[in-house]
Amino acid sequence: MTASIGIDIGGTKLLAVRLQGQEMVAKELFSTPGEDMVGSVVAAVRELWTDDVTSVGVGVAGLVRFNDGVFVWGPHVPGSNVAVREIVEGEFGVPVIVDNDANAAAWAELCNGAAQGHRDVLLVTLGTGIGGAVISGGEVYRGLSFAGEWGHMMYQANGLQCDCGKRGCWETVASGPALARLGREFIALNPEGQLARLLRKGDFTGETITRAADAGDETARGLVSQVGAALGQGLCSLIAIFDPEMIVVGGGLGSIGESLLGPARRVAADALHGGAHRPLPPIVVASLGPEAGAIGAGLLAQHHIAAEAL
Repeated sequence: MTASIGIDIGGTKLLAVRLQGQEMVAKELFSTPGEDMVGSVVAAVRELWTDDVTSVGVGVAGLVRFNDGVFVWGPHVPGSNVAVREIVEGEFGVPVIVDNDANAAAWAELCNGAAQGHRDVLLVTLGTGIGGAVISGGEVYRGLSFAGEWGHMMYQANGLQCDCGKRGCWETVASGPALARLGREFIALNPEGQLARLLRKGDFTGETITRAADAGDETARGLVSQVGAALGQGLCSLIAIFDPEMIVVGGGLGSIGESLLGPARRVAADALHGGAHRPLPPIVVASLGPEAGAIGAGLLAQHHIAAEAL
């Protein structure tokens, strides 16, 4: 049975998994990569290496040139124009593919998750930013290289500063940091309120606010709903462009559920072009959790190695 290693590099973590066929048999979570991002990848692969591994897949949050495996740049991961594929292949002597992390997660959901049985799917990932992937005709659509970077489509002219350097990007209003910002603003005005007391002892992140919402805090639910509405507005634009069979929403923004997706669906349905004459595509929760990107990277490596062998 084919074995592969999949790596997922995001703004706050590096996750590595080993697959036997499509089954995850081992995983390791590492701290955020330092300036030597590719060195962190090599160390992670070495940690999970076994002699039956025949390929490695690496998913990175940012712009990736798939054809030559170069990480070009990303606002949340250090480094630019890093020849990840060349370096990792030189270390281990097996084929390596490098792709955007959302493309990898989308492939995992297509093979093993919420998108099974579909051929035209959008994946939207919510975490440190907003990532995205397009599955068209059962394959990942990359454009020239960088398709799916809709976290950086303009949502609001002259809006909030984004980590990418531009203003008004969608992810400034519909991501983990956006939710954390709303929470900080609310608590600054209500320092003795229940939400302030609830979050005082923990890390103040979008994920902690989502957990507070899931636990029933009404203020937190209102903040999550506000982010969900901004999410739905952007999803409406994607539906108008791609007309997908379904949209899968995943990522690291806590437990993504009805407190977020309910408002997103309502806003998308209200704003959809021709909404009285067409159905809103299903907007569903990704089923593979935080391992999706790493699993998908390993599966993509297997897929492309098998395709090249034909």
